[in-house]
Amino acid sequence: MEIEENLLQGAATNKMASYVLSVLLAIGSFALSAALVFASTAFQKIAEIVVEKIADMCFPYLPSALGAMLPFNSESAIKRLQMALPRIRDGMSFAEELKMIDPSSSEWVRTWIEESRQAVDAAEDVLDELEYKRLKDMVKNRDEAGGSASSSKNRKTCTVSGDILKKLKKAVTILDQVAAGLDHIHQHQHATDSKICCSEPQQEAGNKNSRHETTGFLAERDVLGRVVEKEKIIDWLKRPTHARVSSFGIVGLGGLGKTTLAQFACQEIRDSDYFDKIIWVCVSTEFSVRSITEKMLDGLRESRCGDKPLNVLQESLHAEISGKKILLILDDVWEDEKREDWEQLIAPLRLAKQGSKILFTTRMESVGKLLSSVINTEHECLPLKDMRDEELGLLFNSYAFEGINPTDYGDLRAIGDQIVKKLRGSPIAAKVIGKLLNSHMDQPFWRRISDYGSLINLDKAKDVMEVLKLSYYNLPADVQVCFRFCSIFPQDHEFDKKELIKMWMACGFIQQQSCQEERPEDIGKNYFNLLLKKSFYEKSHSWYGERYVIHGLMHEVAQNVSNGECCRVASNDRSLTIPSSVRHAAVHESEIQKISHLENLHSLVITTCKKETGTDLFVLPSNVITKSLRLLKIYGYRSCKLPKEMSRLVHLRYLSIERKHLGCHEYLLPASIYELYHLQVLECAGARLKPSFLEITKTGITNLVSLRYMRFSEEIMRTICGVHQLTSLQELIFFVGKESGYHINELSTLNYLRHLTIYNTENIDNPAEARNANLLKKESLQSLCLGWTDKEDHDTDNIEQIIDNLQPHRNLIKLTISYYKGQRSPVWLTVDEPPLKVSSLKLYGCLYLNKEPIFGKLPYLKVLCIYDCPKLESLPDLPLSLTKLRLNRVGLISLPNFPRVFEELTIHGCHDLKHIPIHAFRTCISLKYLCIQYCSNLSSLPHLPLSLITFEILYLGVSALPEYLGSPSSSVGQSTSSGGRLKSSLREVKIALCTNLTALNGFLEQDHVDFPALNKIFIAECENLVRIPKDAFGKFESLTDLTIRYCPKLAAVEKQNTLLPSNIEKLSFGDSGELEVALKSRGY
Repeated sequence: MEIEENLLQGAATNKMASYVLSVLLAIGSFALSAALVFASTAFQKIAEIVVEKIADMCFPYLPSALGAMLPFNSESAIKRLQMALPRIRDGMSFAEELKMIDPSSSEWVRTWIEESRQAVDAAEDVLDELEYKRLKDMVKNRDEAGGSASSSKNRKTCTVSGDILKKLKKAVTILDQVAAGLDHIHQHQHATDSKICCSEPQQEAGNKNSRHETTGFLAERDVLGRVVEKEKIIDWLKRPTHARVSSFGIVGLGGLGKTTLAQFACQEIRDSDYFDKIIWVCVSTEFSVRSITEKMLDGLRESRCGDKPLNVLQESLHAEISGKKILLILDDVWEDEKREDWEQLIAPLRLAKQGSKILFTTRMESVGKLLSSVINTEHECLPLKDMRDEELGLLFNSYAFEGINPTDYGDLRAIGDQIVKKLRGSPIAAKVIGKLLNSHMDQPFWRRISDYGSLINLDKAKDVMEVLKLSYYNLPADVQVCFRFCSIFPQDHEFDKKELIKMWMACGFIQQQSCQEERPEDIGKNYFNLLLKKSFYEKSHSWYGERYVIHGLMHEVAQNVSNGECCRVASNDRSLTIPSSVRHAAVHESEIQKISHLENLHSLVITTCKKETGTDLFVLPSNVITKSLRLLKIYGYRSCKLPKEMSRLVHLRYLSIERKHLGCHEYLLPASIYELYHLQVLECAGARLKPSFLEITKTGITNLVSLRYMRFSEEIMRTICGVHQLTSLQELIFFVGKESGYHINELSTLNYLRHLTIYNTENIDNPAEARNANLLKKESLQSLCLGWTDKEDHDTDNIEQIIDNLQPHRNLIKLTISYYKGQRSPVWLTVDEPPLKVSSLKLYGCLYLNKEPIFGKLPYLKVLCIYDCPKLESLPDLPLSLTKLRLNRVGLISLPNFPRVFEELTIHGCHDLKHIPIHAFRTCISLKYLCIQYCSNLSSLPHLPLSLITFEILYLGVSALPEYLGSPSSSVGQSTSSGGRLKSSLREVKIALCTNLTALNGFLEQDHVDFPALNKIFIAECENLVRIPKDAFGKFESLTDLTIRYCPKLAAVEKQNTLLPSNIEKLSFGDSGELEVALKSRGY
C-alpha cells in the first residue's frame, strides 16, 4: 500500500512539474519579448508587478521533490526575470497618451489596451487564487493544531490543482501575445515625443514631503481678478428689496470660476452677518428635492437630519427658517425643466423673512428663467466671460511661481506669458497648468507645454478639457488609475481620504514592490497628496470632518479618461450603454441589473434609496456579484441582505455596508463572508446581527487573516474572540475580558497597529498581565486610548502599576486616558530620555488624579485636554510647544504662564479657579481664542495679547475687563496702526452672566488701541452693568452686529453724538435701561 501511494505521489509530482515548467517558460518568453520590444517606461506597472508576482509565487507551491526535476536552476530563472523587469515599460500609459495626440490610432490602441487589461486581470486572478489557497490552508492548519496563525506573509508548501497552473500558463501566454503589440506602439513613440510632455512620476509620487462636494468656504487664500463681477454680486446681496425671495444667477461654462465667485460672496456676506442664516447646497446634475432639503437642514443644524419622509423634512425646514432672512446658495444647478420639483423645493422659503435671496451657479441661462418664474420675481444674471489675459496672468503666475521668486526666472516668465494667451481665459486651466509647471522649473519642459498648447488650438470648453488632460497625463501611471477610479462617484462627492485609500488598495492600484517596507496606506497617502497638490482635489469644509472634492471640470476629465473602464449608473438612466470592458461601477439600486453582464467587474458601489412604502430591506441580487470583485460597497437608506453566493468572491478585499443615518439596522450576512481570506476591510457600522450570526462572528472573523480594518457596533466588537490571530490589523477597538480569548495578551502579536483603543482595562488582573500587551514593541502605534469603566471599586496601587506596564513605544503621537483611578500619572509620561513624541494628550474622568503630571517632559505636546479631574488642583509648567489647552470641570486653583506659541484657551466649569497670573500671556504672540465659562470664583483676568481674535466670558466673578499687554512705547513686535497706535486683531466679543461686572472698560476703551476688525459684540444678563465704553460703540468702525439684552442698569452716554458706527447692520437690544431709551430716541 505504501509503494502504491509513493507511485501515485510521484506521478502527481511529474504532472505538476510539467505544468510549472511550461508556466516558467511562458513567463520568460513574455518578459524577454516585452523587454526587447519596448525600452522606455510603459508596461512596467502592468508587466513588472505581475511577472514579479508570478515568479515569486510559483515556487512556494512546488513539492520539494520537484526542484531536482527542473532542467534549470529556479533561483537563476527568477534572477533572469528580475534582470529583465527594469527594461519592461508601461506601454498602456503611453498608449493612453497616444490616443490624445494621434486620434487616428485610437481604435487599435483602445483594442490593445483592453486586451492588455484582460490578460493582466487573468494573470492576477490566478495568482490571487494561489494566494487564497495558501491562506485557506494556513487557517485550516492553525485550527487543526489549535494554535495561533503564523503571519500571513509566511509561505508554506502546499499542493495545488493542475487547473490553476493551466490557467496561469494560459494567462502568461496571452500576456506574451499582447506584448507583441508593443511593437506598433513603439513605432509611434519617437514621432510623438515632441508632442507629449514627459513626466518624472515615481520620484514625485513617492516623495513624502512633496509639496467635489463644494462648500461655502474658499479653498484659496485670495481671489485674483474678477473685480467687477465680485462687486456686482456683493452689491446685489446687500441691496434692500421688497420681494420676499429674489434670485441671482452666475452663468458660464465650466472652469470659468463660478463656484469660486459664489464662495467669495458667501464669505464676504458671512463676515458681515447681513443674513440670519446662510445655507450652501451643492446640487450638481441630480436634482433631488429630498436630497437638497436634507442638505439645507444639515447646513442649518450642523448635524444630520435623520431618516424622515420628505413632508417631515420640509416641516422641519420651515420651522428653522420661518421669520428669518435667508441666503440660499445653490451651486452647480442643471435642472431647467421640472417646474413641480422647483415649486416643492422653494415652498418652505416662502415663509422666510422679506429680503431672503437665492444665489446660484449654472451653465445654463434657462435655469434662472425657470427659477424666477417659480418665485415670481425678476431675475438678475451675471454672464461670466473668459478672464482677461492680464487677470489670468496674475492667477497663472501665482501658481506657476508659488514659493519661488519670479524675478529669478525671467526666461520662464516670458514663456509663461505665451502659455497664458493660449489658455483662452480659463481660470481652472491657469491653475492646473500653473501647478504642473511649478514642479518643473526648466525651459525645455515649459516650451513643450507651450508647443502643446499650439497643437490643440485652444477654443472654449472642449479644448480647456484637453489642457486639463495634459496635467492628468503628466501623473505617474499608478496615480492616474487612482484618479480615474474617482469618476464612479457623483460630481461634488465628498471623499474621506483614508477611506478612498483603502478602496485604492482593495482594487490593487497600490502595488508594493518586494523591496518596499512602506505600508500601502502610506504609498496611497503620497498618491493622494500628489493629486491634491496638482489641484485634482480640493479641500471641503465639511461639518463632519476633513473631506475633499473634485472640481466640476476635473470630474469631467476623470469621466473622459476613464471611459470604458469606469461607469456610473444613476437612477432612471435609461439611455446609458455600459460596455463589457468596465472594471469599476457605481449603480443606483433601481438600475442594478444593467451591470449583470460585466464579467470582469472589480469594484461595485451600490446606492440604496429611501422607500416610502414596502420593505426597508435591500437584497443584493446574486447575478451581479461577479467572481472578479475586489470591492463591494453598499450605502444609502436601507438595511441590507447579502446572498449566500458571497463565498465565491475569493478576490474580495473590501466589504462595506453603511446606512446614511445613525442607529442600529439589521444586516443579514451569510456565514460564508468569513471564508473571504483576502478581505482587508470589513465595515458594518451600526449593524444588528441575528444571534446565530453573532455567534459565528465571535470566532469566525479570526479566519480573515488579511484583515486590516474592521468596523462594527460596540455590541459586536465586544464579542470578537481571539484577535491575536488578526496580525495584519491597523486599527482595533478591544474590550478586555476575564475569559480566554479576551485577555490583554491578545494584543501581543498585533505589532502593525496604528490606532488602538483598549476598554474595560479594569479587567486586567495584575501588572504582569498588562506587560503582555507588548505595547512597548509596537513601533508603528500612533494613537492609544486606555479606558476604564466608571465603577468605584478599585485598588489604586494595582491600577497605577498596571498603567505603568501599559507603556507605549516612544513614537506614540496621540494619547487618551479615561476613567483612570490612579492618583498619579503613568511613570512613562515623566521620562524624558528618549521623550515621548505625543502631540495630543487627553485625560477624561480621572477622578482621583491629584499629583500634577509633568507635562514639561513632553517636548512635542501641542494639544492638552483635561476633563472631569476634580482633585487636580494645579498644573506644572507647560511645554514650550503647547498651542491648545482645554479644561472642563477640573479642580484647579490657579494656572501657570503660557508658552510663546500658545493659540487657544478654553476653560469650563472650574469653580475653584481663583487666579490666573496677570502676565500669563506675556510671551504669547499667537493667542487667538480665549473662552472662559462658569468659573464663578475667578475674579480677574490676565492682560490680553493683541493677537486675540475671539474673547468670550460667561458666568465669571470678574468686576472689570482686562487690558491689553503693552503700550505705544513698549509695543515691540506688536501690530501698530498709524501714529504708533496699537492695532487689535479682535473680531468678536461675548460677555454674559457676569453679575459683578459694572463697566465695559479695560481693553474696550483703551485710548491707544484701534479695532479695525471687531464686527460683533454680544452683551447679555449682566445685571449690575452700568457703563458702556466712554466713546460708546462709535469707535468700532467695523462693527456690524451688536446685541445688548437684560442689562437693566445700563446708563446712556451723555454728550455722545455717535452711539453706533454708521455701518451697523444687525442691532438687538431689550431690557437695557437708559441706553435702550437713548437708542430708540435716535431711531435705532
